[in-house]
Amino acid sequence: MSDKKTVKINGFVFTDEAEAEQAKKEAQGIHYVEERADMHHPETVLEIYTKMVKQELFETAVGYTYLKELQEYLIQNPAINNADILPIYVTHPMLEESLKKKLRISAKNQSDEKKKQGKADGYRKKYEITLFISVILAISIIGMFIIASTSDSPTILNYENKLIDKYAEWEQELDEREAALNEREQMVEEP
Repeated sequence: MSDKKTVKINGFVFTDEAEAEQAKKEAQGIHYVEERADMHHPETVLEIYTKMVKQELFETAVGYTYLKELQEYLIQNPAINNADILPIYVTHPMLEESLKKKLRISAKNQSDEKKKQGKADGYRKKYEITLFISVILAISIIGMFIIASTSDSPTILNYENKLIDKYAEWEQELDEREAALNEREQMVEEP
């Protein structure tokens, strides 16, 4: 035997505390039925047996052994039709719970994988949107430089040259007007 604590109930040894507790409850239930019911009448035994099987009251070897004893008694009794005797449905709640736990863990792992995949898809979508916006901004900046270089209006890049050229034009116009005025004045004085 291992180091686990063992519990003996009705000739069975249990190492699982929860299963031992269930077996104890089943043994108490069997004792209660034995005390209260008239187990000498086969019809009463069949009725009790049928209710216990339909309600699936037992989960441990203690309960199943009792059901098997009742079943054998009913089969041996000529007053009971064997077709009326239900088979015993055996369930293993500890095993089933263990399997359910494994299924839950597996489902959780799959769920975690889906979440990770969802996050990766979310990040990929964000990356694609950011990339799209960056390309549009880059194209806009390049377009602005092209417009600035081909435009005649002054910009920060060529503002000083445009101002100097403009002032030079004004100075030239003023010089031409002054020369024209000087000519007129000379014409007016010569007659």
